[in-house]
Amino acid sequence: MKKRVVKILKVLGGSVAAVLLLLGVLTLLLNTRTVQNRLLREATALLQTQLGTHVDADSVSLSLFSMDITLHGVCIDDKEQRQMLAIEKLSARLSPRPLLRHEVEVQRLEVDGMDAMLLKPSKDQPANYQFLLDAFRKDKNEPADSHTMHIHVSRLRLRRVHVVYNTLDVYLHDATYKAGKHLLSIEGLKLHTDNHLPRKNTNKPHRGYFDPGHLHLTANMKWRLHLLRNDSLSATLQQCTVRDSVTGIDVADLHCHVEASKERLRIRRLTLQQANTVVNVPLAVIQLPHPKKATPLTFVADTITGRATLKDISRPFAPVLKDFKTPLNFSLSMSGTGDTISLRHIRINTDNRQLQIAATGEMTNLSKNKEMHIRFHVSRMQAKGATVENIIRQLPVKRFMMKQLRRIGDLTYGGRVTILWKKQHFQGLLRTAGGPIDLHLSVDGLNKYLSGSANSGAFDLGKVMDVNHLGSVACHADFKFDISKRRTARMRRQKGGKLPIGTVSAVVDDCSYRKIHVRNLFVDLKSDGAEAHGDILQQGKFRDLYCTFRFTDTDQMHKMKIIKPGVKFHKRLTPEQRKKK
Repeated sequence: MKKRVVKILKVLGGSVAAVLLLLGVLTLLLNTRTVQNRLLREATALLQTQLGTHVDADSVSLSLFSMDITLHGVCIDDKEQRQMLAIEKLSARLSPRPLLRHEVEVQRLEVDGMDAMLLKPSKDQPANYQFLLDAFRKDKNEPADSHTMHIHVSRLRLRRVHVVYNTLDVYLHDATYKAGKHLLSIEGLKLHTDNHLPRKNTNKPHRGYFDPGHLHLTANMKWRLHLLRNDSLSATLQQCTVRDSVTGIDVADLHCHVEASKERLRIRRLTLQQANTVVNVPLAVIQLPHPKKATPLTFVADTITGRATLKDISRPFAPVLKDFKTPLNFSLSMSGTGDTISLRHIRINTDNRQLQIAATGEMTNLSKNKEMHIRFHVSRMQAKGATVENIIRQLPVKRFMMKQLRRIGDLTYGGRVTILWKKQHFQGLLRTAGGPIDLHLSVDGLNKYLSGSANSGAFDLGKVMDVNHLGSVACHADFKFDISKRRTARMRRQKGGKLPIGTVSAVVDDCSYRKIHVRNLFVDLKSDGAEAHGDILQQGKFRDLYCTFRFTDTDQMHKMKIIKPGVKFHKRLTPEQRKKK
């Protein structure tokens, strides 16, 4: 009995020794360059057959003891024999035990140095990488295979990755994903675009630098992934900085929680921080478009709050705001589609509440540049004290009649604002310390003119213009001013001057001077920038009074010169005749 046990043990021992010897020989063979290169040639040949294009690799190294695999110089061409993918070094460390359960557990996967050229010329033409997706796409009619190999990566690192997609150029310095801690860290992500056209602000100094066709963004971010599946994602953006040195975009911090599916994107607790600006969005829901279900893109955001200094967006969007340092507190709600935006419950105020705005608005035709319309209904705008003057002084614009503006005092406005392509329209009631004004104002940005009309039943013109003994005025005025810097500069070189260039035509229904009421007064005023001269006509039943006046400075209207006053007698005129005259 004892001899039999010894014999069995010897057989078992010999068998184990043989297996170990075989594994040892295989390990030695696999660790020789000859066997490894042969395996590499067979693998690349198999892959070439499956992809139908050129596949190559310089070398491979395998180690069964540490389960390390390293590939050097991997290249894959597209169907046009252009190099589509090139990897300098790809290394992986596997865990041996999961292989017995048809699972591949990659302890560490690293890619160091990769260049990819991805092209999709148009919507109707296939992408040059489509064959790669098709080759590894699982057939939906294929029955489920219980022996399907499952792959799990514990740690992934990408270094020096360069991807070109049409006009988009992306470079990644370093990215690390740790599955155990669910952390994704991205450093030095650079995104460049170049549509090979001049930048949109070329020869347009008043236009911002932002241009989607010319971006040079650099970003760093940290994500915590809570759920990652083929059809859903739940993640928290813990930290993010985005900067574009050319356009001036500079996001110091961005963090939020994101939940995404094939149909919907939910963003919670979003906070965006710039140098002097912070924006908070508690919840935003985006319904993604679905062509088969004919579902359009829609979105809605809860009350957005924040504090903004417009200087922060001056370089990318509005250089005119580069010195605008007054902080503005705001809140609003937002909803819309891919072509419209609706703004509700807009509230804006300064810290001292000397400026307060309440409004609603909408934007339409967003996809059509020249047909885009922006409309605001201002239910109430109130500016107290020197707020309006302080705001104007932060803007690099010509400042005319600032003393008159100061005398107007507190302003309250209600009305409509319409912004079209190179045109803006303002219509509403402006209440001032001098009286109410029904205002219609248009800015023609294409031809560079400001025009409109003003109507008031009782406006204290004498107080505002500093003209003694002139009291309340009931009048209607039409005006047009030249706002072209080129034309204005040419006139300034010829004549100098401190006045705006334009015309005013007014009908005074009633005014008082030294307690004397004057009615039916017609005023025509023309200003060439250096001097303003006007004609006044007062019509009576049997006589007309007329005169000419001139002035060179709106701040010294009391020095206005009255020239050539006169009287003209005539037969009695009917109201219709006087109106024609």
